[in-house]
Amino acid sequence: MLRLIAFVFLSLLHAFPALAACGAGPDPEQFLTPAEQDAIAAIEDETANGSGTLWQATRDGRSVYIVGTMHLPDPRHAKTMEAVRPILRDINAVYLETEASGESEMNKEIASDPTLIFAPDKPTLPDLLDDATWAQLRDAMAARGFPAPLTAKMRPWYVSMMLSIPPCAMDTMISVVGGLDKMVERAALALDKPVRSLEDWQTIFSTFSEIPYQEQVDIMALSIMPDEVSEAAFTATLDAYFDERHARSWGLSEVLSHRIPGLTAEQIEAESARMQDLLLDRRNQNWLPVILDAVQDEDILVAVGAAHLIGENGLVALLENAGFALTRLPL
Repeated sequence: MLRLIAFVFLSLLHAFPALAACGAGPDPEQFLTPAEQDAIAAIEDETANGSGTLWQATRDGRSVYIVGTMHLPDPRHAKTMEAVRPILRDINAVYLETEASGESEMNKEIASDPTLIFAPDKPTLPDLLDDATWAQLRDAMAARGFPAPLTAKMRPWYVSMMLSIPPCAMDTMISVVGGLDKMVERAALALDKPVRSLEDWQTIFSTFSEIPYQEQVDIMALSIMPDEVSEAAFTATLDAYFDERHARSWGLSEVLSHRIPGLTAEQIEAESARMQDLLLDRRNQNWLPVILDAVQDEDILVAVGAAHLIGENGLVALLENAGFALTRLPL
């Protein structure tokens, strides 16, 4: 679903042509109705800690710094890094969702066990979809560099993730440069600061496996959208991130989800709640003990997707509930 845009790019020092090309689509204000714009504004207003990229949480003389990352390279990250570098010099360790060695292990495991993203024991996607939907899906994935024989055997949740990225951004997405999380990791290692993982790399795979297979297929089929809408939503998500308006990205994905044909408002609400629980809330709760244990003995920086900061179950609120004093830091 379109909601995956927020999860992928908020759970994203050179300009990249592929990313620049994503600015060629329609301005979001041109395709959002006044009612949709009002709904997005309301979500922004109602979301706890809906803005702010860099935070300091203090308790008992110790500090947890939190920076909301985005997993794509962009020249605008340089401003954030200016604020983060002095913090890196003073803290004792950095915590990422998954640090580099974990990602390397994941890539090796995928190479040795393709069933992590392919499903040879299931019917192929053309067998599960009607001809018209399969043709749409095939063409959409081909535009993203995936030939039909590969797409046909992919796990539906993985296809949905790929469909959340417009074709114009695929080259940037796979860039080895990486986004703000990788910039933080490289800067920390250059200062001989240890970099640790908040979770095992397998977590995200086991999380998606909890969604029943047919439901994965249904979500995937509903994830196909016109490239111009995908591109405009992608650009708007990026702009909202760099404006530090992370709840706006959340609101944009929710409002546009209501444009998907064949889904009722109740179905959208239920699916969004499930995805939020699986991809954000549950992981935040699992990370909190790791953070609390670490901060007993050292000051740390936590760099995670910006969507993990916002809301009543976001890391900012969870730390505040744990007795930390929270301060939003300027960029």
